[in-house]
This record gives sequence, C-alpha cells and structure tokens, in this order.
Amino acid sequence: MRTISKNIKIMFVFIVLSTLLMSMTMISGMAGAADKPTYVFGTELAWAPWDYRDKNGEEAGIDIEIIEAIAEVEGFNVEWKILSWDSLIPALKLGKIDMTGGGMTITEERAAQVDFTDPYWTSKMVVLVHEDSNLNVLTALSKGATVANQRGTTWSNWVRDRVNEGFDINQVLYSGQDEAEQAVVSGKADTTLEDMSSAGPVVEALPLKIIATFPTDQKYGYAVQKGNTELLNMLNDGLKKIQESGKFNQIVNKYM
Repeated sequence: MRTISKNIKIMFVFIVLSTLLMSMTMISGMAGAADKPTYVFGTELAWAPWDYRDKNGEEAGIDIEIIEAIAEVEGFNVEWKILSWDSLIPALKLGKIDMTGGGMTITEERAAQVDFTDPYWTSKMVVLVHEDSNLNVLTALSKGATVANQRGTTWSNWVRDRVNEGFDINQVLYSGQDEAEQAVVSGKADTTLEDMSSAGPVVEALPLKIIATFPTDQKYGYAVQKGNTELLNMLNDGLKKIQESGKFNQIVNKYM
C-alpha cells in the first residue's frame, strides 16, 4: 500500500514538472516571437506565380515564400497587406507598409522614390493574343492594334514609349493584369504583354497563345522606404543566404 502511494506521488510530481516545463517552453516561444520585429509587406496578391491566393485562400507564390524565408534567417516576423498594384509604392512612401515587391521591376522612376534590394530575377517579355488570332509579332504591335495592359507596369510603360516613338498602336489600361487578359479573350483588345514566368498558367487557363518572347534587361527587386538601410541590409543579407543555401532555387522550382 505504501509502495503504491509512493508511486502515485512520483507520478504526480512527474506530471506537475512536465506540465510546468511545457508551459515554460510555450511562454519562451511566445516571448521569442514577440521579441522579433514585425514588418508589413504590401502586395497585390494577384499575379501567379509570384504572389497570389491559393485554392484555400492563403497567401502563396515565389515572392511570398522568399520573403518568409528571408524573415526566418534574419529573425523578423512578416505581415501581409493587400493593396492594388498602383498604390504599393505610394503606400510605402507614406509609411503604411515597410516593404513591397511581387514581380516588381527596378526602374529609374521607381528607384527615385524608394530603395531597392539587389535584383533577384531577370524577366522576359511575351506577346499574348487570342488562340484563334492570325496576328504575328509585327501586326500585333503595329497597324492600329490595341494592346491591353495593367496600369503602372513596365509593360504598359514600354507600350507608351513605343507610341511616343511613332508606333501605330493603341493602349488600353486596366487595374489588373487579369482584366487585360480578359480584354484579349473577349476581343476588346488584340494583344497583351506579360512576363514569361507568369504566362504559362495564363495560356493553360485561357484561350490565349504566345506568339513571341523577348529578352529584357528588366530585373525584379524588393523595395523599402528611402533611407531605411537597416531593413534594406537585412533583405539583401537574407536574400544572399537563401541563394547560397539553395533555398531560393527550391522555392522557384516549386512554382515553375
């Protein structure tokens, strides 16, 4: 009887100590997370494979996972704020977000307003038309053709510059690239321009086809407020670490 009582006491002490240890571990973990700084990343979350919502409504994409990987190695938390594409840089300048990106090309115009990380991707431009179209790369970008593009993108700026050079083309701008694609599907436009990395899922889902691919010198980077060298250095350092570890390629290969 005394042996049983002793065993019960030992079990009781073991349970109490185990519970106490688990509680201390949980508190320690919560404190560790709370001690990390939190940065808000602004994203459109509408451009696969870079940033979008998956079938469960969760944030997904190459840029989403890259930023999460950088946050892990650099020791900070990240929160997502969904904004329209053309409001990302204004929101960053106003301090409503701490960083932004998502297939964002580094341009002189943008670099005059924000600071960019080291580039991590070089894009290629593709020309998309309806799958039943007889247009080729010349007629799709001349002879009064209508080009649909997302407002505020480097592709829309490219068409604007061609128009200024005297190209016989018209441009219709939309708030989202998906709207530009639908304009071509419905016949409201003849063509749209897109990054090759995102064109694959588009031609699989819509009656569109690629008629030309052009190499460009356009490079993607992440942006922070002018003068925020602390966050900029963390992003560059984290980007270098995940590139050297192979994590970067692992993420890209998952989506491409």
